[in-house]
Amino acid sequence: MDWMEILGWFLAFSVATNLCYRKGVRSGIKHALMILDLDVHQIEKLNKELKKDSYDLAMKSMKLN
Repeated sequence: MDWMEILGWFLAFSVATNLCYRKGVRSGIKHALMILDLDVHQIEKLNKELKKDSYDLAMKSMKLN
């Protein structure tokens, strides 16, 4: 295998992983909105948390532990 083939496999894996992650997040949001029967306040809180940067969420979770 040369470096171009390795780079191609790495990029393909990265794209596939990213797409699966986004699909999972979307299905989780859909589940929360439809199945859990959230009220307006809970939906606003969910939207606020989803707009946060992943770095901010990681720092917040580290402070809780």
